[in-house]
Amino acid sequence: MNQYALDPSNLYRTAYFNKLNNQIIINGIIIPVYDVVPDTAKAPYIIISSSTLTPILNNSGYGYSANMTIDIVTRFNSGGGKKLVDDISNEIFKIILTREKFYKDENWHIYTSKLDSTRYFENQSGTGIVIRKLISFENKIQQL
Repeated sequence: MNQYALDPSNLYRTAYFNKLNNQIIINGIIIPVYDVVPDTAKAPYIIISSSTLTPILNNSGYGYSANMTIDIVTRFNSGGGKKLVDDISNEIFKIILTREKFYKDENWHIYTSKLDSTRYFENQSGTGIVIRKLISFENKIQQL
C-alpha cells in the first residue's frame, strides 16, 4: 500500500477512453471517442466528459467513489430522433456495465461500473437539430 494518497483522475478517464475507443460500431461505422472534441469532428461521436472523485476514508487504504459522464452527440439536418443515441448507448452499456473487473494495474483497482443516470438534450442549431444523451456511471476506485 502506498503511504500517500494519489490522484486517479487521469487513470480513470484513460480507462474509459481505452475501453470505448474504436469499439462502438453502428451500421458498420466506428463512432469516434474524444476527450477534447476537435473542430473537424462530425457527429455522431462520444465524449469522455466530466468525472468526479469523492474520497472514501478508511483505515485499510485510500479509496474513491467515482462518477464518469459519457456524452453521446448526434446531429440531423432535419427530423432525426433518439434511436441513434440509444443504439450507441446500448453498445456502451455492453462494454461498461459488466460483472468483470473494470480495470486493474499494480497501483489501482477500478471496480465494476453501475449505471447512475441517463438524460437527453435536444437543441436546434443553424444546421438542424442536435440530440445528446448523457450517461453517468459510478465506480469504486481503490489505491493498492
